[in-house]
Amino acid sequence: MRRQHLAFQAITSKDRHLVGRQIQDALTLAGGWVDDARFYSNKMTTIRFTLIGRDVAVFLGKLQEDGLKVEEVSRPGNAISAAAGAGDAEISGSIQITFLHDEPDLKQVIPAVPG
Repeated sequence: MRRQHLAFQAITSKDRHLVGRQIQDALTLAGGWVDDARFYSNKMTTIRFTLIGRDVAVFLGKLQEDGLKVEEVSRPGNAISAAAGAGDAEISGSIQITFLHDEPDLKQVIPAVPG
């Protein structure tokens, strides 16, 4: 059986550290966990996670309560019903957050590798 995947996106002007904490807290509240996180400078973050199907509504509800407007891109409008139908099955998901701000691009120093 193929594992279901849900994809979400959000655009916000909130502090990226705060939003990251809110997503982590929402996952914890819903009994989920972070599988991977990628930070693309200070402009965008993608977080991959796993949740139990019936708990997707809790995750999305907590993000909405925290003021983060999340849109589904995998199956617009069907995430909660499709996930609830999965019951106790694990569902993988991802959320991409784009940050709107006037801060300069965050530069990462990559050390030289001998060789």
